[in-house]
Amino acid sequence: MTESYFELIIIRRRPNGSIYNDERIRFRSLVEAEYEVAGQAATIRGPEEEDYKIFCYIVREIPFGQMCTSNTDCMSERVYLPDGSKMDERLFPSGSISGVYYGRLESQIRAQVGEKVEVLDLAKKEIRTGYVYATPLTVNEIKERYAENPYRLDYSDDSYTILDRPLSECKTDEDFMDAHSHISALRVFRC
Repeated sequence: MTESYFELIIIRRRPNGSIYNDERIRFRSLVEAEYEVAGQAATIRGPEEEDYKIFCYIVREIPFGQMCTSNTDCMSERVYLPDGSKMDERLFPSGSISGVYYGRLESQIRAQVGEKVEVLDLAKKEIRTGYVYATPLTVNEIKERYAENPYRLDYSDDSYTILDRPLSECKTDEDFMDAHSHISALRVFRC
């Protein structure tokens, strides 16, 4: 078994939609990281300063001795809302450490087709709105689609297809291609 540490990233939203995500704390265990999340959430009393409004907390499990080349390289990842409640989790490796994606339970699909959502984009350091065009595949959908032709799905398949504008505004295939992106399920938040 690989030894790991747990990195807590505190994501704060600025009024212009940009994020501040340079607050990172490392812990020896998930229990310690979750204790810190609970402590941080408990200190939020009343309206926060607009420049420092907490959007979410991310806890990533990172193995010792493994080269991590991106923000997706981790053994597991959990996302918590500002009140400290767990929003979602991915309990298999991702990025260059990639594990196998077996689908989500239907109860784990948080946003439905057509719903307006917020998307956390760590690469662009922003939070933007979008519309769900497609949800992540469920366990049953994967069994049905890939029963006769097994195909290895990975963390990138655990994603929503998001449009940056309503589908009614996408008049051509080119409009649709320009408007859509595939966003990790852990980065899609209900408005």
